[in-house]
This record gives sequence, C-alpha cells and structure tokens, in this order.
Amino acid sequence: MICIFVSVLTNTIIACLLCIAFIISGCAKKDPDPDPPPGPSTSLNGYWDRGDIIVYIYGSEGTFYEVNSGYWEDALQNGFISIGSLKLRYISKLKGTIYSGQELWNYHTGSTVTEVRWSANDELTLSSDGNTLYVSTINPFEGGTGNSEYTRVNP
Repeated sequence: MICIFVSVLTNTIIACLLCIAFIISGCAKKDPDPDPPPGPSTSLNGYWDRGDIIVYIYGSEGTFYEVNSGYWEDALQNGFISIGSLKLRYISKLKGTIYSGQELWNYHTGSTVTEVRWSANDELTLSSDGNTLYVSTINPFEGGTGNSEYTRVNP
C-alpha cells in the first residue's frame, strides 16, 4: 500500500514538474511575428515651434504655448491674445496626413498689432516623418496665401 502511494506521489510530482517545465519553456518562446516598430506619428498632438511662437496642439485645437518675438509678442503685450488662447481651431483630419482648420492672424500697422482675425478653412499638411507641419492659409485681412512651417518639439 505504501509502495503504491509513493509510486502515485512520485508520478504526480513528475507530472507537475513536466507541466511547469512546459509552461516555462512556452513563456520563453519568442513571438514568431512580433509587431513592427511604430512608424512616424500621423497625429498633430504635441508642441510645434514656428520660430516666433510655440503652439500646443491637442485634438481639434492649437493654443499659444510660448510667444518669443515678432507681431505675436506685440499682440500678447496688448491683450489680443494670451498664453493658452487659440492659434489654430477646428482641426480635422481629411485623409492621410492632410488636415483642415483655421488659423488666427494678426493685422499690424508698423510694429503695432491692431486686430486679430480667423482665416477661412486652411490646409495643414504633416510631413512624411511626422516632424514638420505646413500650414497654408488665406490672409483674412488682405487675401493671398500665407504659408507657415512648424517643427515638432519637446519643450
């Protein structure tokens, strides 16, 4: 009776050890088809530097994050804009890396900003590497096309 018990116990222990070894070896196996590394970002979310301003885009809006120089600095000092106010709005993806939206413009006499106004729908195009944003807008004050280039940054 004791021999049968020891034999059953030994077989049970061996079976458990084999199961554990099988489980461990299964966990150590590499995935035969690992996911490829992510490609360039097609999202506009993040910080974008134009040189005179940095804009933070999240979802359908882009806000002034930093104003460094130029007419926007005058607009900031004269209360037309503030940090956190909208620079881009109504951003929506059209297809691939092409978006539409509106951009806030300023009108100035000499070096003094006298008015800000929204452009009509604009085209925003993200570069293939996801690090440059090209904004093509129609000047709401004088007509004609204005083009801006923003670079993705981490402030």
